[in-house]
Amino acid sequence: MRITDQQVAAAYGVAKRVYLGELRRGQGVRELVDLHGLNEATAGDFIYDYRQLIEGREFHRAMSSAAMRYFIGNIEAELGVDGLEMAIQSLRAHIVYYERISGATMKSLRAVAEDGELRLIRYRTKLSPEDSFDQKVANAMRDSSTNRLMRISSANRFPEKIVVQTVGFARSPDVVAEVLIRAAGYCELCKQQAPFFRAKDNTPYLEVHHVVQLAKGGEDSVENALALCPNCHRQEHFGIKQPN
Repeated sequence: MRITDQQVAAAYGVAKRVYLGELRRGQGVRELVDLHGLNEATAGDFIYDYRQLIEGREFHRAMSSAAMRYFIGNIEAELGVDGLEMAIQSLRAHIVYYERISGATMKSLRAVAEDGELRLIRYRTKLSPEDSFDQKVANAMRDSSTNRLMRISSANRFPEKIVVQTVGFARSPDVVAEVLIRAAGYCELCKQQAPFFRAKDNTPYLEVHHVVQLAKGGEDSVENALALCPNCHRQEHFGIKQPN
């Protein structure tokens, strides 16, 4: 019996609810059987495959390429680059497993994996390390506390070191000095005194901020810079912009 697109969509929704603990596995299977016409084995396979895809683990239950595209596409839409990476890792492991035991080449599923890997490449070339980490934090916040604590318990407490290459700007020290002197120890946004003094030279701690960022074509000039306290500096970069 051919599984319809509607049944695949229903299976994805139920499998997600089971994974999040909103349904027991048996309840999920029964819902897919009674309400959506799947047989018990196929319903169970969808629920199992979803968990493995989310966690990046090898799975052994078959899924059509169309269903796999739907599952991976929705995981990517909901969890971003990290979700896509886990799903593709899981799919690749499944392909290796199945081709090893069957001797056949899974061309259609290989195409799904290759499409996903191309999207991963585009993500990685577009996202800075900060953007990527922020996305991971957002994904973790959307996940359940149980899953977060499970990952924390098995994670290395001493993270691996990575080499990061970035493009910077050779900023003018004279512009920085002029802006700090102009500020005279007071934040030029909130007008409050600098929160503390630098240990190395006993000068008021303010950070020089470019109003139009250098990365966006702004000038490294006194006119385009402000001396800000750390709170106001973070507000300018990461806070909600207030209407004028």
